[in-house]
Amino acid sequence: MQRIRLLSVGQVKTPWIAEGCDMYAGRLEHACDFGRTTLQADTPQKEEERMLKSLEKIRGTVVLLDERGKTLTSKDFAVWLGKKRDTGEEITFVLGGAYGIGAKVKAERTQSIRLSDMTFPHELCQLVFLEQLYRAHEILKGSGYHH
Repeated sequence: MQRIRLLSVGQVKTPWIAEGCDMYAGRLEHACDFGRTTLQADTPQKEEERMLKSLEKIRGTVVLLDERGKTLTSKDFAVWLGKKRDTGEEITFVLGGAYGIGAKVKAERTQSIRLSDMTFPHELCQLVFLEQLYRAHEILKGSGYHH
């Protein structure tokens, strides 16, 4: 089973968003070895330091969720994810907090994808990403969730 992690900054405090994130995280447990790590929200500099320290320990592919990242359709994302799964690669997705992802983190990582051309609060980005990750697994499974 493919190992996928989400490294994010700041707790999701809005109740309905937290509930949605927990729902999709629960659904993902059946599709992959999924886990979430949340770093404490702080000043942009401290968030970046914590993120860099966390990323030092990570194996496999690291993908930044960033507004300047590559645009993918849900199906394209599923195909990309399926290729990573087929090679047994671990993937860690990184989602910044209210200040986004720092320049030092961006300089060390070359892979990034965007969730939308629009700007959303980081809490909502987490919910949207988890739904898209679940959707990608359902596309690969051929379940009909994506229609």
